[in-house]
Amino acid sequence: MPKKRKLENWLKSLLELVEDTEAPRLYWLWGGLLTISSALQRKVWIPYGVEDVFPNLYVCIVARPGERKAAPISLAKKMLEGIYVPVSVDSSSKRALTKELAASAETEQFQHPDGKPRKMSTLAVISKELGSLLALDKENMIIALTDLYDSHETWKYKTSDKGHDFLYNVCLTLFAATTPRYIINNLPPEAYAEGFASRVAWISERPIYKSVPWPKPFSSSLYKALVHDLHTINTLVGEFRITPTAKAIFDAWYVKIPERKAALRDERLRGNLNRLHFLILKVSMVLKMAKSNVLVVEEDEMGQAIDFVEEIFDTTPRAFGQSGYSRLSPMIDAVRQQVRMLGETTIRELMQMNLRNLSPTELEEVLKTLEIIGEIERPIAAEGSIDQVVRKVKKKD
Repeated sequence: MPKKRKLENWLKSLLELVEDTEAPRLYWLWGGLLTISSALQRKVWIPYGVEDVFPNLYVCIVARPGERKAAPISLAKKMLEGIYVPVSVDSSSKRALTKELAASAETEQFQHPDGKPRKMSTLAVISKELGSLLALDKENMIIALTDLYDSHETWKYKTSDKGHDFLYNVCLTLFAATTPRYIINNLPPEAYAEGFASRVAWISERPIYKSVPWPKPFSSSLYKALVHDLHTINTLVGEFRITPTAKAIFDAWYVKIPERKAALRDERLRGNLNRLHFLILKVSMVLKMAKSNVLVVEEDEMGQAIDFVEEIFDTTPRAFGQSGYSRLSPMIDAVRQQVRMLGETTIRELMQMNLRNLSPTELEEVLKTLEIIGEIERPIAAEGSIDQVVRKVKKKD
């Protein structure tokens, strides 16, 4: 029998623990979801067609430097290490990652409901910088992370002596952070086309929660209770059941997907939209495990999972920026933000602000692009003048 819990809701208690911090609540929330996901490993699942859906998540916070991305990642790592869940030591190559996964199978096993013990190749990959994780072997690491997300029963890989080896009962989670500029400059088009980006829950930048000049230490008693309950979560094993009401909520959401695909305007999101239902099922399991040891997803968890996932899906384009598009993509984003911030400016001022990055011809190309997509407007009377006014377009409610 699992131990009795000390907290009514793990996620709510986590937010209470971090109340006097500056990081946006959404960063802490998804950090908490990732932490529970990593603790669950491959020991709970939802039957779904010919394969099972496991609760493993990939989460990446995308925000500018200094926007408080690091603290949720640090806390997740500390908590998981506190309950002895294998955490990656920042593997930066496919070979290093597979070696860590293989080593984890020596210590990680559980008693399956069929009565047989099962070894797991399980790992929480946690890195404050996505760039560090991908630094040495970006292409092969993206391919490996993409494939390993799917929690294979058996995964074959090449070894250093050109032979082959196998990983069994794979379970990989990922929690990382990066900047919009890194995404623009480093995420290749194939990362969208071949699926890595569609497997990640992208958390785009949010305003700092509140100003905390002198952060206080966390409550020791609350932190210990969170770790205690996380350890209890780590012991849970079995198949989830979905109540009829929860299924009805999921069905009503799911049947609208074809219509949304037809109306999709950003092709980079197609893979994410295609996989959105899997993410919802994963999050629904995690939400239930945040407050109960009972392996049943009810209407509350399903509805909340849909809300959480839709919120980040709607802002995924902000995380991607203009990556995957033209060479001027970074500057299109930059100039758009400048005009938004100023409200009204001139071509002369914009040229002065972007002198190192744009020629006059390129600035004109950027401005025409922003005009076409309805982000800015320029009075026709002054067209061609360096003192021509450029102003943001006020969006209609």
